[in-house]
Parts: sequence; C-alpha cells; structure tokens
Amino acid sequence: MNEEAYFDNIRSYKFLTKKEIGQNFLIDPEAAKRIVDALDLSAGEKAIEIGSGAGSLSFFLAEKNTPVDLIDIDEGLIVKLKQDFEGKGNVNVIQSNALKHDFSPYEKVIGNLPYYITSGIVERVFLNTPKLKKAVFMVQKEAAARLLAEKGSEDYTPLSLYLSYVSHPKRLFNVGRNSFVPAPHVDSTVIEFSIIPEHYNGEAKAMYQLAKAVFLNRRKTIYNNLKNHLGDAKKAEEALAKAGISPSLRPEQLSPEEFITLLRSVE
Repeated sequence: MNEEAYFDNIRSYKFLTKKEIGQNFLIDPEAAKRIVDALDLSAGEKAIEIGSGAGSLSFFLAEKNTPVDLIDIDEGLIVKLKQDFEGKGNVNVIQSNALKHDFSPYEKVIGNLPYYITSGIVERVFLNTPKLKKAVFMVQKEAAARLLAEKGSEDYTPLSLYLSYVSHPKRLFNVGRNSFVPAPHVDSTVIEFSIIPEHYNGEAKAMYQLAKAVFLNRRKTIYNNLKNHLGDAKKAEEALAKAGISPSLRPEQLSPEEFITLLRSVE
C-alpha cells in the first residue's frame, strides 16, 4: 500500500478509536516521517514502538533496515498491524501493555503516548531499558512541559530531574491537534532523549528514588523531607552538611548533580 492510501485508511478508523485508552491516530504522514527520522535508526539496532495504534509511525519504521517490535494493547489494531506488515521480515507485532512490557532488549524506543499514562510509560522505559541509546516520544503539550521542566519550576518533578541527568532532552517540534483523528483538545509535542551513557546507571536510579522520597511534600524543606525519609534528624543534618546543601532549600531548588551529591552523602 502506498503512503497516501495507507494514511487515508487510517482516517477511516476515526470512529473505532477508544477514548478510555487515549487513542488518537496521527494522519499527517510528513509529521510521522519526521518523528521516525528523529530516532536515527542504524542497521541492526533493535527498536520498539509503543502504542502503534493504526500504524502511522509503523509505516515508516517498517521501511528501516532494522528489527522493530510494534506493541499495542488493542487486539483489533494488532490484527490490522499484522495484516499491514505481513511479509515484512524486520517487523514483529505484539499485543502488550506498555506498563508491563519487557524493554530490556531494545536500543531505540519511539511512541505516541496516551496523556493519562505518559509519565508511567516514560519511567518504565528509562528504568528498564539498559541498552537504551535514544527515545523519541510524542506527548500532549502539558505532559511535555512536565517532562522538560527545569530546576525551580512548578513542573519540576523527580522524573524531569532524572531525565535531565541521564539524557539530553530536546523539544523537536509541535504537532497540531488537527493532525489526529479524532482531534484531541490540545496540541502535541515531539521530544527526543539522547542518553548520556556515563550517567545512565544504577546510581542514577538510586538518585531518582531518593528524589521521589524527598519530593513527597514539596511545601517542606529538603531537611524535613530527608529527615522523614531517613527517620533520623541527625543523619539528615549530617548528609546535607556533607553535600554542602542548605537545609532550608526546597526539593525543587536542587539540581540533578546536587541530588547525586546528596545520595553519596546519605550512603
């Protein structure tokens, strides 16, 4: 099937989308190709597409000279994808829940992520894909703001902190809501995460867990949160002093590097 006919077919799936699992199908082939090209796939690299849906990104992934798994939770769409890419030796279609999928075999990850589980999927990918080199995700603009948030921002979270430490996050371009069927209420943003190998390790994961613990109450100081986490006021004081961090700061005022220093002081 040629490109124009393929995307016309995707438009016909408008009334088959399932709102409860956040389905919106991309119908702009130019945007789909740009997203896939951003993944920068090399021959032999194993890739996975999360939430393949009606196959907008899959169409261009299938043209690459590299093995790619397409996963989706919707059984009906899995049947469509298997028919679409029958005979494509590099394409493997799997019915799977991204929040439970094993990401350990992959080096490149791509997907148009449902709004309500964006953070959960991103967290699972980054904590469970040891060979990861790059991820490219299309997410709703509000979700992009949280994933890309910097120190001091209200949107700054342990996840955005962690992502900025283990990768180079980059906003690539926006995709308007009219590029989808059915059209969502907001526009989307495509983000690229290029992994920093020397940071992508067990220590970074431990730092992320520490950040999650001390972000539990954003209104409290880093000292109070750390004291509650450690269950020991003296240990909290000593760890902050050793790390050179003021106990009166709030968690969102600390950089990823400061969290790494704090982790080492706690340990």
